[in-house]
Amino acid sequence: MKPGEKVWQPLQPGLSIFFLDRLHPNLGNKAYKLRPVIERALAQGCSPLVSLGGAWSNHLHALAQMGQAAGLATVGYVRGDAALPKTMMLEDVAAWGMTLRFLSRGEYRKRYDAGFAQGLMRDYPSGIFVPEGGTDAEGIAGVAQLVADLSDHGPRFERLVLPVGTGGTMAGVLLALKQACHVVGVSALKRVEAQQNLIDSTTSGRLHEGVSFEVLPETQFGGYAACPNALVQRINDLEAMFDLKLEPIYTAKAVITALDLVQAQSRFSETLVLHTGGLQGRRGFAALA
Repeated sequence: MKPGEKVWQPLQPGLSIFFLDRLHPNLGNKAYKLRPVIERALAQGCSPLVSLGGAWSNHLHALAQMGQAAGLATVGYVRGDAALPKTMMLEDVAAWGMTLRFLSRGEYRKRYDAGFAQGLMRDYPSGIFVPEGGTDAEGIAGVAQLVADLSDHGPRFERLVLPVGTGGTMAGVLLALKQACHVVGVSALKRVEAQQNLIDSTTSGRLHEGVSFEVLPETQFGGYAACPNALVQRINDLEAMFDLKLEPIYTAKAVITALDLVQAQSRFSETLVLHTGGLQGRRGFAALA
């Protein structure tokens, strides 16, 4: 953290925001999901760490950074064409030593098929495969430390609002909460069936008494990676009003939803919105440069 910088700040009565990047610069929630596999790779002498993501992937960005810091080789399978100019994210991970390989969009769509991961690992028999977003049992368990950090460094809250990508962070939060709390996941996607199923299957019968949740689909701004003028304007207004930075895929939508919920409902006296990081992806939107 920078001197004098606070981990959380109030936005308005009944609503505060907690910044994971201020605890883990440039890593956000990925610091929690990836730490267990980094530690296992070091303990077992396994290398490289192999994963996949898009050309602006927060997950690959964090994996490359954490891998370099730990002295571990990393490989990123990227959805896209190797002949296209590299995004700034890909330039970053290459500078951190990540080996880049590319998958066509058709190949990438098969990532949940049986045998897909084994195919990627064929050239890396001593490596470890890290699933998209770092979402597996190991990564979800790592999120328990995130909840501990909220307790140690944040304000009290009765409702927690957070962005949802794969659903792993939300599942981990739900499992680790030991207080009554309603958790609202704000999906980056229009359809939430896969996220809902992962969270349901992971948390069923395991939640602390008084913990409840819902996953809201993206309905206001055109779906995943869309950044219409209306969203750009909301981001500009929010940043000027609250002196913070947002990106359009995840954090902006969570903050907007939290503000709407607080305005519309009085059931919860204190709401906390989780800023999960990912600001490097903002560079991919010219309107926000």
